[in-house]
Amino acid sequence: MKTILITGGSGLVGRKLSRLLIEKGYKVIWLSRERYIKAEIPRYRWDYQRNEIEKEAIEQADVIIHLAGSNIGEDSWTRLKKQNIVESRVQTAQLLLDTVKSMDKKLDAFISASAIGFYGIKTTDNIYTEEDNPNESDFLSRTCRKWEAATFKFQEELNVRTVALRTAFVISKNSDAFRKMVLPTRFGLGAPIGSGNQYLTWIHIEDLCHLYLKAIEDTSMQGIYNAVSPQFINNADFMHTLAKSMRRPFFMPHVPSFFMRLIMGEAADMILGGSRISSQKIQDAGYTFQYDTSEKAIKASLKAIKEKEDKKRKR
Repeated sequence: MKTILITGGSGLVGRKLSRLLIEKGYKVIWLSRERYIKAEIPRYRWDYQRNEIEKEAIEQADVIIHLAGSNIGEDSWTRLKKQNIVESRVQTAQLLLDTVKSMDKKLDAFISASAIGFYGIKTTDNIYTEEDNPNESDFLSRTCRKWEAATFKFQEELNVRTVALRTAFVISKNSDAFRKMVLPTRFGLGAPIGSGNQYLTWIHIEDLCHLYLKAIEDTSMQGIYNAVSPQFINNADFMHTLAKSMRRPFFMPHVPSFFMRLIMGEAADMILGGSRISSQKIQDAGYTFQYDTSEKAIKASLKAIKEKEDKKRKR
């Protein structure tokens, strides 16, 4: 039974992935702010700002899955927030690398999150693949480059099989971003954001977690893969699909770009721009998406939200 060490295990993806891995017979441990080894999922302490880590966790690990990182959707992108977004991804990866090196530990694989922000926030006619290197200068693109550079040091310096999953917007019952779309739509106030022509690239959380599982088990996987659904859909059509799935009207005018920037500042660019991203490489590697259309993903998540709300009401 292999042991999978997860950073960022308490996050949206980490919790779901941990449950999946345990179901599949893996032992799962987390690196966390607090040590709690008697928890259902044992937690070992680390603090990248102090360069501290409990080596006991690294010693046990066969595979490290690196999901840690400050939530880019929380708070305005102040100078301090931007610094935290970058350091919580890059310095954590460096601390893991340094620790593995110091212990002369041999890993089966190092698997890290990345993001489709790598391709930039412009809306273009391009369909980006993993071979593309658009060299955009916006904050998210620069951050992803640093993130991936830190990730692939495991391959370059330790000859460890390394995989990075450039992840899209995650559809899940527990996603704050998705629920923020659901709430106004529930009251008939769903609307396209900005022009509505920008592409909204997404993936259902079940597919994302199964991609991580595949990255663990498929030893031929190495390098960068887009963790995105096969469907191309723009923001207006996605919001219309959401309203239709909820059986709500869809007649509100577009939410103006300037209003989004007023509320979110620079972070609004994540929502106001976006091009098509190809999933062909991971499909060619043998992965079949369970949720290949936004309608399937939305309906499954809405059903899960309703079940969750019904459970709360019965308590």
